[in-house]
Amino acid sequence: MKYRSMFVAQSGGPTSVINSTLAGIITAARQQLQVDRIYGLIHGLEGALRKESIDLTNLNQEELVKLRHTPAAILGGSRFPLTDEDISKVVKFFKEKECHYFLFIGGNGTMDTCLRLQNACREINVDIEIIGVPKTVDNDLEVTDHAPGYGSAARYVTLSVRDQALDLQAMQRFEQVRIVETMGRLVGWLAAASFLAMGATTTINPLFIPEVPVDEDEFITHIDRVYREQGYVLAVIGEGLHNKKGEPLGNKPFAGMADNGCHTVRTGAAEYLAQLVNTKLGLRARAQILGMNQRSFAACVSPIDEEEAFQVGQAAVRLAIQGSGGQMVTLVRKGDSSDISSTPLEKVAGIEKKVPLHYYDPVNKRVTPEFVTWLTPLVGEISPVLWREEIQKTIIPAYAACGGVTNSGR
Repeated sequence: MKYRSMFVAQSGGPTSVINSTLAGIITAARQQLQVDRIYGLIHGLEGALRKESIDLTNLNQEELVKLRHTPAAILGGSRFPLTDEDISKVVKFFKEKECHYFLFIGGNGTMDTCLRLQNACREINVDIEIIGVPKTVDNDLEVTDHAPGYGSAARYVTLSVRDQALDLQAMQRFEQVRIVETMGRLVGWLAAASFLAMGATTTINPLFIPEVPVDEDEFITHIDRVYREQGYVLAVIGEGLHNKKGEPLGNKPFAGMADNGCHTVRTGAAEYLAQLVNTKLGLRARAQILGMNQRSFAACVSPIDEEEAFQVGQAAVRLAIQGSGGQMVTLVRKGDSSDISSTPLEKVAGIEKKVPLHYYDPVNKRVTPEFVTWLTPLVGEISPVLWREEIQKTIIPAYAACGGVTNSGR
């Protein structure tokens, strides 16, 4: 039997569990007689172009356990746009290193790169099995029910938004409106997760997702209605909101990200809408950006997300060894758990999965019960909190409560 090398890389933004996938790959690959060495490329395929890699073959068990529970991407993420010439150079690098298996962990852009690499290899008869390994907090990969990384990010958003709502409820006589902006680019999966732990008494707080264009007048009317009914408004928005003309809603490209061939990263929607509320309604409003903790916060890792991430890595190795190159590992929902399968890269490469409209109520600006049922198993158990509405039906005037005599006067 001829022994061959396996290369693995991480691409795009990190997640809280992407290193668990890497640990799964290393664990499974070391059990395969066909695999001699396991190498990790530094910063995605930039590692191949720069000839930068790490030998991962001999990590001990303690290191693998630590790796499995380490957030972010230990090999380094990458948003480097690859030309056709770069693809040829990567294939040449793999050929020189006698690589027979390449596993690439990433999102839909990464899957597109996997497809380009697989096609380039086949065109010149280079025998390399290329497997796409899913990860993305945005959850915008097609075919797979969900992507590793999303469950943990959704858990962070769920808890953060719930606690922001409690905070704003406490401070409503000082600050009336808070616009919370989540990651997700042009999809609203993360923003929608905010409703999971909001409690039945607070679900009039509105949600605005990029899949549904926003009319500014309608937005202001809805904020005003919720404020009059509740006394405060915690609105959650996806960062990629746009108006009915298809224009980004108050957004601007993140510095240096407009024209480099990568996914456009935008900021500013929450600030724009908060200022709109200040101007139109005269209410105190501020923007709250949840920030980078959404994708790399170890304290909010979902147990099922971490386990699935590890299993997905193991499955990717099995696909590669079986000679099933040109595939991406997928998760197929089976009740509260998932089975592992695969799909051709052509079905996922560069394709963006939107939030289905049956998961969103555009009139009441909230998710549907069907979405809550779908999401709940992915985030793990959420400890309940006590909302003021559960104990306060009416505010009792001080004098009326004690027959016109205050406690201090007794």
